[in-house]
Amino acid sequence: MRELAIYVHFPFCQKRCAYCDFPSSAGKEGLIPPYLAAVAREFAAEEVHWAESLFPTVFFGGGTPSLAPPDELIRLLETFRATGRLAEGAEVTLEANPGTVDRAKLAALRAAGFNRLSLGVQCRDDGLLKLLGRIHDRRQAEAAVADARSAGFANINLDLIFGLPGQTRQEWEATLKWAVGLGPTHLSCYGLQLEEGTPLAAAVASGQLRLPAEEETAGMMETAMVLLPEFGYEQYEISNYAKPGYACRHNQLYWERGDYLGLGAGACSTLGFLRWSNPADPEAYLRQMAVEGRPNRDLERLSDRQAVLEEIMLGLRLRRGLDKVAFARRRGPLENWVGEAARYLIAEGWLETAGPYLRLSQKAVLVSNAVIGRLCEALID
Repeated sequence: MRELAIYVHFPFCQKRCAYCDFPSSAGKEGLIPPYLAAVAREFAAEEVHWAESLFPTVFFGGGTPSLAPPDELIRLLETFRATGRLAEGAEVTLEANPGTVDRAKLAALRAAGFNRLSLGVQCRDDGLLKLLGRIHDRRQAEAAVADARSAGFANINLDLIFGLPGQTRQEWEATLKWAVGLGPTHLSCYGLQLEEGTPLAAAVASGQLRLPAEEETAGMMETAMVLLPEFGYEQYEISNYAKPGYACRHNQLYWERGDYLGLGAGACSTLGFLRWSNPADPEAYLRQMAVEGRPNRDLERLSDRQAVLEEIMLGLRLRRGLDKVAFARRRGPLENWVGEAARYLIAEGWLETAGPYLRLSQKAVLVSNAVIGRLCEALID
């Protein structure tokens, strides 16, 4: 039976962060119950895509899904479970802001089958958290982790961001050690991305804020790569580290270019060569669901070349690399697609082979976009 991951996009936040350009809205909490009911109806309307599938993972992302009342989230999870398609031992993740959870809420969610919690901690410095527009502080982050563990969550991820305005490599190292001290099973370490149109991008463009130099930011990434393995966290993807057995199964499916069904405003789905995305505005989504019974979609049929490009780009993000044997079964030998470029990058020390895998070398991880881009240029040409 085909595996199909389920992603639910929750486009509501208590407050938008200064760096965020995700499809999310603040101050519209009244739309949450009808929105989640509409997501359940969308799921039912998509039965043709999931009827013969097994759901190994379910991921509630956002936005701030933890802003929703627990009973509403539980009701939607039960909708998935009622199909009989939710795999035994399925990974069920909830993204949460530390300022929106407490032990009682987390205990209810854990008892209902949510078994992985991803907390958007971002950093330990209260000044930086305020600058980013986060609604929590360091103390609340620490309390959220403790409450999650008390509620029975054994699988806890902390999201962290480096390259923040005024952040030094020493401060980033202190943040990492603080995060490790909280005892999570998983850490996601992302470099800050300045997105056009966000308040943070405007502040940097005007000179009000200054980002660390590129070399300093690369040093922060290197610090994580060196430090976290010392505490038992394996870097299994460029930005992600996990204790043994705790790699995020849902995200691994993305990186391996598996099939997934996205539900809700702004969600994207990929099934084989077919891809579509829903309208980003939650009110437009609700109107379309009320009138049409399903959202209007931007539908795309990918070419072989587009699918291969994605497989290479995503597969090389994994530290084990791209599985050449599995790739060949689906697309033919990798050498037929990017052989000359791959040989050049191997000779220059940017790529290496390890058994059946083609992977980034250690030095290439720090400039992964450039190396992967160079390989993909051969495919585009």
